[in-house]
Amino acid sequence: MQVVLVMMGIGLFMFAIPMNVQSDAPISADQLTPFWLGVLFSICGLLYILSERNPSKKMITASLALSIISVIGVLSALVEFSRAIAGIYRTHWVTMYENHTEEEEIYAEQHYMPMKNMELVFFCHSLIGGVLLVVMTFFARAALRSSRTQAVVVMRELPSAE
Repeated sequence: MQVVLVMMGIGLFMFAIPMNVQSDAPISADQLTPFWLGVLFSICGLLYILSERNPSKKMITASLALSIISVIGVLSALVEFSRAIAGIYRTHWVTMYENHTEEEEIYAEQHYMPMKNMELVFFCHSLIGGVLLVVMTFFARAALRSSRTQAVVVMRELPSAE
């Protein structure tokens, strides 16, 4: 799951690069949402990979904290992606119903539909990444809980028989 999270983060970041274009439609790349969410996903995945290889309480706690922050980021990103999808629909239909030639309508269709589809991909990536982060948060919490309940053996020196 950690590798999937890293790859999703890289995918979000890379897919956002061509989305960073000038457009009259509001897109999420204007607020850099796919960029920072991709970085968060990648860092979370890398922290979970590191905590799997070297499980220490500090590493698992850092992974848990960043996962919680990332889940909050996913929620705000979902709102931003939904707002961008609605804005693209609104801008597209406004340009379609004005007095345009058929050629201009074809251009508007070719311009706005790929942007809407990429926003939908971002939305799905965020949703899947959020589910993965919640699952990994539960695993990290269980790992921290199990390390606290381990028994501690104290060796006492028995008094001598003399």
